[in-house]
Amino acid sequence: MGDLLSGTRALRGRAALELLVRPFGYREAREYWGIGTPAAAFAHSAIVGGTPGYRELVPDPRVPEDPRQLGGWLTRNVLRPSMPLFDEARRVVHEDPRIRDTAVYSSVLAAVAAGESSPTKIGGILGRPATSLAYQLATLVSAGFIDRRHDLLLDRRPVVTVADPMVRFHQLVIEPYLADLEAGRARQVWTEAAHTVESRIYGPHFEALAAEWVARHATAEAGLTVGPVGQTVIACREHRTGHEIDVLALVRGARPQAAGAPVAFVGEAKHHGRRPGLAELRGLEHRRELLTAVGHDASDAVLGLFSAAGFTAELQAEAADSRGKILLAPLEMLYGAG
Repeated sequence: MGDLLSGTRALRGRAALELLVRPFGYREAREYWGIGTPAAAFAHSAIVGGTPGYRELVPDPRVPEDPRQLGGWLTRNVLRPSMPLFDEARRVVHEDPRIRDTAVYSSVLAAVAAGESSPTKIGGILGRPATSLAYQLATLVSAGFIDRRHDLLLDRRPVVTVADPMVRFHQLVIEPYLADLEAGRARQVWTEAAHTVESRIYGPHFEALAAEWVARHATAEAGLTVGPVGQTVIACREHRTGHEIDVLALVRGARPQAAGAPVAFVGEAKHHGRRPGLAELRGLEHRRELLTAVGHDASDAVLGLFSAAGFTAELQAEAADSRGKILLAPLEMLYGAG
């Protein structure tokens, strides 16, 4: 509908209101579905997302409070060909009138969902030059199926990610195991796809929630005053590689990609695995030093660790003595429960 008001269209300049209808945020989605525990709400949000209409498409909207039981709920409500949500992600993509060559768009979405984050890498997977995918990528961004995330500090090509969790789940779990799912082997598929779900779905989603919490809730709930929030990669000559910073925030009023932009927060998000400890904290301190070395005022930046598994006692003790310079954020804090 937005195209009706753009360019040389007859309705150009006649709009009285532009209303963007977006999915619920992760906290609103938890309340809408009536999920009690943060762990269950996170697992559900990572797969189903915040689209309100999806609740009307499942026979049983009661999401189990134990995230370990989510697989059973999915096999009954999503991973069966007779269920509306089984093919919903493919349907909504193909219903967009701008998407005509559906095979190309599906291939692009599959590559992005698998972790390819740049047009060059996506083109390499598809065997096409990156420039030939510019229109497809722009269309998917405009339709809200993928996001372009710009580096907060560096003027480089944006990172491409899947915006709709249900589309990501369809590309990573339903499409690769379509024959098994059609044969009624949903439980087997859920078991075999466990590593993909953890690394390609839960991991990126946890990072996204951490960034959203810093941008929307950290000031009121943790006294953390920040400006623009995003991600970056900082070069390290010692290790001859680049270190990713999962959650980076500038000070209020600072402009992204400005030379020497002052940094207010440096954070790392880990959903699975062992509990973060002093080694992860030292890694964040190293990243802060690298930011300072390239001209950013990061000496007073707060260091933050996000974890769904908790933190070691040594790390908690050091955070308690840091006078607010170390922030430990468990999953419960992201959901406003701790």
